[in-house]
Amino acid sequence: MEEIKEIKSVTIVPFTLMNSAISAILGLIYALILILVLGLVAIFVPTTASGIIGLLLTSALAVILILPTGSFLMSIVFSFLLSYIYNLLVPRVGGIKLKLHDMKEIQSIPVIPLSLMASIIYTIYTFILMLIVAPILMLALQGATFAAISTTSSLPELGGLGALGIIGIIIMVIAIPIMVFIYTLIYSALMALLYNFLAPKIGGIRLKFKSIQNNLFEIKKIKPIPLALILAVATTVATTILNLIFYIPEMLMYLAVREPLFAIGYLIGNILGTFILVFIIYAITALIYNFLRPTIGGIELELE
Repeated sequence: MEEIKEIKSVTIVPFTLMNSAISAILGLIYALILILVLGLVAIFVPTTASGIIGLLLTSALAVILILPTGSFLMSIVFSFLLSYIYNLLVPRVGGIKLKLHDMKEIQSIPVIPLSLMASIIYTIYTFILMLIVAPILMLALQGATFAAISTTSSLPELGGLGALGIIGIIIMVIAIPIMVFIYTLIYSALMALLYNFLAPKIGGIRLKFKSIQNNLFEIKKIKPIPLALILAVATTVATTILNLIFYIPEMLMYLAVREPLFAIGYLIGNILGTFILVFIIYAITALIYNFLRPTIGGIELELE
């Protein structure tokens, strides 16, 4: 049976806990990969360069501590705000809708609800982030500029420095969220269109729901391969379309110097690299989710 369900709300605590735990494990995996790379580098470093080896070992220790912890803490803030803002927006703009087959497979995703909700959420999140980051960054830049000027023999007028900092803050707080809104609106709409086109051909995301009470459902299991495959293909196509604007000048440059094979290889390499990376990340994410859910509980959605 096919039915369209609207995500009326997301239970904040399970969503935040699961996302943070997944981010921490992914951070640990990234750290282990970086340590492996640093270890391989250390093998080829001459034994006389003990200082470099010591630096590599110190870097490895820092990476194994900072990446998982940083990923966990950042994900807590992001996941909490994401779910909280979503729940606030649903009564005003409507929630994301999913066309489900027997409550097992997402067959399609209506474009407008997804793109509108995603763009508003990320715009609000970016605005909040810029309110914190912009003043700190501008103060740091002004401090560095003042320190550089003070070392010279003569001090020029610094009256314009404060005005420049205020302009920079305004640009970051207003212009960046606007750009995020436009990009997210286009990207999420493109992703939904690609998903709806691909799902009948390669299969959609397959989920196993567990009814908790009334319209509240827990995502009990996520099939890794269907999730990774369709999102990897959709992400690769969407990213390639949007990035072509930036790739075309470089490709034209390679063609101008009579290196067409390099230009084609550059484009193919980006496409394959994106597909492989996204496929691996989503497959691992689903596996981690399925492993953690019996212990910490799954994401809970109110579907209506």
